[in-house]
Amino acid sequence: MNFNEMDDMTLWSSLIEGNLRALEILYKRHYALLLNYGLKFCQDIELTKDCIQDVFVKLHKSKELSQAVSPRAYLLRALRNTLYDNLLLSKETTSLDEFAFHISESHDLFEQLFLKNDEDMQLSKQLLKALSSLPSNQKTILYLRFVKELSHKEIAEIMNINVQSSMNLVSRALIKLRSLMKNDSLMIVFLLKAGII
Repeated sequence: MNFNEMDDMTLWSSLIEGNLRALEILYKRHYALLLNYGLKFCQDIELTKDCIQDVFVKLHKSKELSQAVSPRAYLLRALRNTLYDNLLLSKETTSLDEFAFHISESHDLFEQLFLKNDEDMQLSKQLLKALSSLPSNQKTILYLRFVKELSHKEIAEIMNINVQSSMNLVSRALIKLRSLMKNDSLMIVFLLKAGII
């Protein structure tokens, strides 16, 4: 049985049956995604790495794992919750509202969407400014939907909302982004480059 060729759902089923090789493959397959995602909430790379380890240690010790809708979404949500718990314990944040999603100019979103010419860099700076002024949940959902290309079902699981709420939140975030950019041609370029339209 070649675990490297198994899809996430098959690996998850093997993990439920107690197969630690499946856990190892899930870890290797999703580590970079989890680290990147965790650093959007917490700029402490060591804490983020520790929290990723904690998520997988809990999976290893868990006696009653159930089938996940999406193992990737499950892992992202588990990391988010673990980071929040750790930050709350260290008194770095006091509420979910303070647990902000950060987007920086070096963010991979801009590397994916824009070439490095002057016009595109200007657009990316305007987009960064607009994104920075969005509420945290709207930044998070745009990141999950268009950068990580998660389905609304996966996003709903991560953010602990229903699928319709995920669709509504994406729509509201794009409307807000359009109004913040105040230039429909810039928004159209963004949507085209992001593969949204």
